[in-house]
Amino acid sequence: MRRITLSFFSVLLLATTIISCDNKSLNPSKAITAIEAYMETQPIYESTTFTVGETKLRTKKDGELIKQYQQLADDGYLSLSDFSTKKRFLSKDSLWQGTIKLTEKAHPFVLEQKNNKIKIKTIEYLVDKDNGFQLDTKGKKSATATVMLKKSPTPFHFLKEDKSPHTEFITRKFKMKYSEETGWKITK
Repeated sequence: MRRITLSFFSVLLLATTIISCDNKSLNPSKAITAIEAYMETQPIYESTTFTVGETKLRTKKDGELIKQYQQLADDGYLSLSDFSTKKRFLSKDSLWQGTIKLTEKAHPFVLEQKNNKIKIKTIEYLVDKDNGFQLDTKGKKSATATVMLKKSPTPFHFLKEDKSPHTEFITRKFKMKYSEETGWKITK
């Protein structure tokens, strides 16, 4: 009798394990995996427009911007050529002028390019797997996941003011749906 009871509980435990591990049930690791897969095809970022080519800047007024451009050139993201500083007639400020070109190293941050106007990423957002995850299931086939996304500034982050400078993260909600063919996926 004891052996039958022990066998019954073993079968019950095995059945419970199999049922709880099916693809229909949503757990945090499945949700994070689905969100990461979605963000590979639909990345979340902030961007700005950047002008390349012939550039004229004032050395006093745009001094910080000039230093940033020179730092990008030192890091290999920009190429600065034919730059010179000229004193303006009857002015306290000088002109810093020349040609700015993007290098191959800047390519991963470029979104689109039209003539000498380039749309460039300033901040990229990455999923924080360790903190700030909340899963709200609304039934067997739909759920909402609230995720903390860490800011990852690009070398061009100085070109645009940060929308939320006092935080290192943002929170984003993702709606999820289940289908037999694809499993759990992010919907818009």
